[in-house]
Amino acid sequence: MDNENVEDLSSTGMIGNEHIVCQYVEKHQSRGVWFGDNPFHHSTSILSAEIIIVFFVGRLVHLLLRPFHQTTIVAQILAGIIMGPSFLGKINPKFEMLFPVVSRLTLQTFAEFGMIIHFFKIGVQIDPKQLFKIQKEALIIGLIGHMSAIAFGTVVFTIFDALSPTGPQDVGLFSVVICSGLTSFAVISDLLNQMNILNSEIGRLALSTALVSDCCMWVLYYFVVNSVRAMKQGSYLPIIELAFSLFYFCILFFLIRPLVVWISNRNPKEKPMTEGHFVSIMFILLFVGISAQVAGQPAFLATFVFGVILPDGPPLGSVLAERLDIVGSTLLVPAYCTISGLNTGYVPSLAISKSARMEVIILATYLGKFLGTMLPSIHMQIQFRDSLALALIMCCKGMLDLILYNLLLNYKVTDELTFTLQIYTMVLVTGFATLMVHYIYDPSMRYRSYIKRSIRNSQQDIDLKILVCVHNEENVYPIINLLQVTNPTMVTPISVFVLHLMELSGRATSILTKNKIINQSSNYVTSSQPISNVFDQFQQHNKGSVNLQFFTAIAPYASMHDDICYMAMDSKSNIVIMPFHKQCAIDGNAHVFNASIRTLNKNILKNAPCSVGVFIDRSQMCGKLFVVDEKSYREVAMIFVGGGDDQEALAYSMRIAQHPNVRLTVFWVRAEMHIKQYNMKNPYIDLMKHIRYSNQHNGQVTFKEEIVEDGTGTTQIIRTMEGKYNLVIVGRHHVPDSPCTLGLTEWCEIPELGPVGNLLASSDFTFSVLVVQQQHFNHGFRHVR
Repeated sequence: MDNENVEDLSSTGMIGNEHIVCQYVEKHQSRGVWFGDNPFHHSTSILSAEIIIVFFVGRLVHLLLRPFHQTTIVAQILAGIIMGPSFLGKINPKFEMLFPVVSRLTLQTFAEFGMIIHFFKIGVQIDPKQLFKIQKEALIIGLIGHMSAIAFGTVVFTIFDALSPTGPQDVGLFSVVICSGLTSFAVISDLLNQMNILNSEIGRLALSTALVSDCCMWVLYYFVVNSVRAMKQGSYLPIIELAFSLFYFCILFFLIRPLVVWISNRNPKEKPMTEGHFVSIMFILLFVGISAQVAGQPAFLATFVFGVILPDGPPLGSVLAERLDIVGSTLLVPAYCTISGLNTGYVPSLAISKSARMEVIILATYLGKFLGTMLPSIHMQIQFRDSLALALIMCCKGMLDLILYNLLLNYKVTDELTFTLQIYTMVLVTGFATLMVHYIYDPSMRYRSYIKRSIRNSQQDIDLKILVCVHNEENVYPIINLLQVTNPTMVTPISVFVLHLMELSGRATSILTKNKIINQSSNYVTSSQPISNVFDQFQQHNKGSVNLQFFTAIAPYASMHDDICYMAMDSKSNIVIMPFHKQCAIDGNAHVFNASIRTLNKNILKNAPCSVGVFIDRSQMCGKLFVVDEKSYREVAMIFVGGGDDQEALAYSMRIAQHPNVRLTVFWVRAEMHIKQYNMKNPYIDLMKHIRYSNQHNGQVTFKEEIVEDGTGTTQIIRTMEGKYNLVIVGRHHVPDSPCTLGLTEWCEIPELGPVGNLLASSDFTFSVLVVQQQHFNHGFRHVR
């Protein structure tokens, strides 16, 4: 058979003076079914089919497990177990032809190359400076949790070995116990991201604790293990190997790292990385993988460390993470996970003495990790439910653990039975832990008992506290104009907390910090600094009447609302102002800036510990910004239908009406049936009567009572406002079953803004809109994760 058309699985040896090669031959090319060729007997066809099957079966299993809140890696391993000899392979032996041993080795090589890319991407997202920012609590919990897992496993093994010397071998058990103490930072970061609690309080503590566990693992692996080997062998060779490993990592840091940074800096600023620069970095990555094998290090570990020492975040970290994610994480990593499931043997019977002993030892290490995390957490005054959630999170395993299990199996340190038990236990414990954490830990719980804060309740307070969020520079000037019209004076000052929201990209951990701190230590300063400068100018213009603090939040959009709600609670804000998810251009068309912003706004409306305002800026449509100056008046309208949200919107409108250059018109929209109830005790009517006969605004507030029959009448009134007002304020919800909104809830395009807010946001008006909601008390729901 022609050698260039084959793939081989071979072994070589010498018999006498002859070199013997035993080779398994498999064709690369197929002549087609017309010539009697079976495509599944050819490496290219079977590899392509395996990748497709692995991808779709893994996605199907993940879809089925979604109601149980399982992670992607659990679904992918289960997919491999289902397709392996324990289930489908046992039911129908012909199913094995899809994953023959020879092609499985090819697929595994393909997947292992993907793991090199995947761990390099993870390493790029990690900031090594976090080692110096670990708090005392995380350090203690991480150390105790890691050592207690090893201690529990060792004690149980010692007991079994004393009762019966026929237990597991020392080397295999020691490796299993050492690995069991590991809780990888990369694993926990991915887990928290999938559960949408990456930037929660427990999420941040779990990341710091995992970082401590990671350090403990590699210290034990390199220093303790090599020292023990040196003492047992009576040789300095293990110490020399350790020194050579450290020398190799120093070469990566002092020679290879500057080269990659130099290539990255040659790329024009604020422009996408060129193909030439990206390919150059990929060739350097391949060289690191090859040199790691020469130095005796696992390729995935070397590329991971190489990624860690590179700058995280934009521009280098975000570009590499984005480009490598599709190939490495989406296509090749599932193959590795599924192969691990395929390599498991039949479900071992725990009735067998060896199986039972090994499983008890493995479970003992998980128990040690659980207790070693939970008990110190409770001792440090962390609430019981949060301590329980943290302990469960630290018991979860992931990709790095899977690689270690495979390495131990390939190096014959452990056998197939131990490997199978490790995989099954990992799937069961991680699956159970993630499910329990979802129901135990809810970041929004800390907002439920928070004292009610709104603009209405702050009428007695002089200082109004406002938390404003901006996504980009287009949000800045409209928000500043809204703050300016809120009438900041020496008598009625405002405290403004600006939160610049940025999507997490090229980083493994979220950030919530003051502007001064991030400017000194982060690569995100280039995008935050111009926004900060504009707000600083606004503060200087209103010196003495505006107290402003600038913060930056970098987090996934799915959990970004946790940072906003925490800021609102910590700053005791009365209202949070959020930009609308659509931006209006000068041509009159509204463009979706980022679809995730809409989900963010929904989560804020559900969970905020204070009032919320969604600001729809249309100042660009009329060619001029909504600017309040000393020479001209600005017209503001408020639509009052009735209800708590309308009262909150009215309170904010009255605050705006105090500005000397603002004229406010309040439209009280009522149905005819409500006129008969005028003399009845009604808090909404009393409030309107108070405004109507109040003289404190010196004629700057105009009151108009409008009688309508249904939502059509309300729409007609709103249509008359076009061209007359610069800003219209309305509440999100109104009196339930009000005839004034009858028909407006049908075909609602943006239901989260309420019936009137949806009408104002989805129509082609040229005035800006502020939809206001007071703080809700019905927090019985859980936000979607």
